Amino acid sequence: MSRPIRVAVVEDHAGLRERLVQQLAFFDAVELVLVSESGDAFLADLDVRARSGAPAPEVVLMDIEMPGRDGIATTAELKQSRPEMEVLILTVYEDEDKIFAAVQAGASGYLLKDAGPDAVVRAVGEIAEGGAPTSPLVARKLLGYVRHQQGEASRVAAATEALHLTPRETDVLSRLVEDDTEAGIADALGVSPHTIRTHVKNLYAKLQVHSRAQAVRAAFERGLV
Repeated sequence: MSRPIRVAVVEDHAGLRERLVQQLAFFDAVELVLVSESGDAFLADLDVRARSGAPAPEVVLMDIEMPGRDGIATTAELKQSRPEMEVLILTVYEDEDKIFAAVQAGASGYLLKDAGPDAVVRAVGEIAEGGAPTSPLVARKLLGYVRHQQGEASRVAAATEALHLTPRETDVLSRLVEDDTEAGIADALGVSPHTIRTHVKNLYAKLQVHSRAQAVRAAFERGLV
């Protein structure tokens, strides 16, 4: 039989943390080597373990909402210093933004906390073998989020193309909406203020407006931002 997978648990709720620890103890496929009550504590505990020469966890069961550094920020920090360590998010949250942020931070899987211990252990095994386990509900939400983002990008692209805005004009318009100054825009885009004024003049002509306020309003009304 292959050796158990080394697992860490990062969970701020004492009751949930203890329950998960007790549940994992029944499974020979995993070995719990580290338990932390917050993201900050986990990163510190991990450093202590590394200095002691003890083997590092291979999969981290990570909560999202924690005091101090949350699970998303902890995952991002972890993946920068230890990219080989996998993260499985366990949370009660079904928010698409949080799901997508966790994936972008480097999480390899995402399960809701109502998943049974069998499902968690299976997910740990999948991650250790290079998989990306995700509960069906979370997978649907993640897919819906991606489709929405793609739809928004397509809508903006179509509106921009209809007005024949150049990529640089689109950048300038976005910064006008953000209330950046011409000097600030010039500095950010690495061009002269005179060039920015030319882009703004062209934008006004294409949008058929005569002021920044009108340009910003037109940008929102026409779906350009």
